[in-house]
Amino acid sequence: MQKYQGQWTPEQAWEWYNTQPWIRGFNGYPSNCVNRIAMWQKYNHEEVAKQIDYEFGLAEELGFNAVRCFVQFEPWYYEHDSFMANLEEYFTMADAHGIRVMLVLGNDCTVAKSRFKPAVFGEQKIDWGYHSGIKGGQHAGDYTEAGYQLLDDPEIGPKYFDMVDEFAKKYGQDDRLQIWDIWNEYGNSHRGIMSLPALLQFADILRSNRVKQPITAGPLNTPELRDPCHELSDIISFHYYGPNEGVIPMIEELRERWGRPLLNTEWLNRIGRNTVDYQFPLYYLERIGSYNWGLIQGYSQTFEPWGGYYIRQSKGEELDLTLWQHDLYRFNGLPYIPAETKLIRRFCDLADARDRKAGILI
Repeated sequence: MQKYQGQWTPEQAWEWYNTQPWIRGFNGYPSNCVNRIAMWQKYNHEEVAKQIDYEFGLAEELGFNAVRCFVQFEPWYYEHDSFMANLEEYFTMADAHGIRVMLVLGNDCTVAKSRFKPAVFGEQKIDWGYHSGIKGGQHAGDYTEAGYQLLDDPEIGPKYFDMVDEFAKKYGQDDRLQIWDIWNEYGNSHRGIMSLPALLQFADILRSNRVKQPITAGPLNTPELRDPCHELSDIISFHYYGPNEGVIPMIEELRERWGRPLLNTEWLNRIGRNTVDYQFPLYYLERIGSYNWGLIQGYSQTFEPWGGYYIRQSKGEELDLTLWQHDLYRFNGLPYIPAETKLIRRFCDLADARDRKAGILI
């Protein structure tokens, strides 16, 4: 039963999903960008665009057909025209490589307010050796205060809704945009339900614009945070960075409860026994959309461990922190573990053959 006006029924969601090739792709920023300011700003854009195009080519060669892309409010707000041009260029390059875009609008994976620094355009600082390239950032694991974002500011916050409305009007009927992800990790960074009013308004804006693509919202994995996201979603998305075997009961629970198509929009954590050779074939077999984090080693250093792993190690837990946490390729474009990329390519080929047999355009 529909709870939100304009929400797809489960039957409509499956009708859409069953016309899509198996969705498999990646998250992450271009290798030469430490953050989303670097990715979207005017400064050094030509070099960033070259790297984006190169990485789309790498993903196409691997067999990926999707990318999960985070926008950033500050470049939209302060450098509006160039940001919109850069976003359109991003869509054009993705399309040229057979890759469709999931656009992420809101984000609770943020730094604590005491550590928040206003965006500065131009060359971005890189803290080498730290996950996300930020010492004391959102993955540091050493604070308990709520994360902060400009959306919390009563003067700036409403402008976010203008941004979402502009995106909906520009891309709501565009086949290059495959899925709207209205929120990343709702409730993360100790925010709890702080973002719920904005999350609901983002969904209302998209649906009032009658976007043709499905809407999803991804929470942290607790019932009080999952339900508001999954109740409004056309298709159900989740993140899973835990040990391989733990994803099976999660899939069973989500299927039984919601009866809608599933997407894992973030996975791959070798340190936590969340591996390519288990996760990727599972999502192929179950035909669950798959977006690992991330494609290539870069300035954002998501191959480095979360800060929380260092804290756990200091307390005596045995962890292999020599492993890359995320990412498939080295800076130079060679695989980190060649057996992983060979496996991904093999299952992408199997998926294409399966989809052709089912009459699905790939």
